[in-house]
Amino acid sequence: MSNGSLTVLGLGELQADFERLAKSVGNKIARDAVMAGARVARDKARSTAPVRTGKLKKNIIAVSVKQADTPGGATAGIRVKNPTGKQSKALKRPGKKGRTSKTDYESPFYWKFLELGTSKMQAHPFIRPSWDGSLPQIEKAVADKLAEGIDNAITR
Repeated sequence: MSNGSLTVLGLGELQADFERLAKSVGNKIARDAVMAGARVARDKARSTAPVRTGKLKKNIIAVSVKQADTPGGATAGIRVKNPTGKQSKALKRPGKKGRTSKTDYESPFYWKFLELGTSKMQAHPFIRPSWDGSLPQIEKAVADKLAEGIDNAITR
């Protein structure tokens, strides 16, 4: 567990059913299952994220990652949206007074400073503790979604 990954093992009764499924159906079920776990982690991270404007909380998302090296594998996790470099709508409108900053990004860039700290600021992690603290709920969500997906595919 040191690299932040989650491996679900010991689902013996689901393993035989999972092997009977077509490969494409099995891949979709696996992707849906790991995304269910990622959504649990996302919700926990959002609830523990520091709030000043709400921008950070809104930009924590669950994502699915394609893996070329492991066919049939499914990976999902959480991340904070990267800054796009675009100005917010408030800065684009002519005549808008008050906000003059040219570095007002649509997504927060400062989450790394909060999570990891800087040379002048102590770290206030919220993503890693959220993940570690919700592992049982993540495992349950993945197992439940796997069982549901397998049942739905078999009964078709």
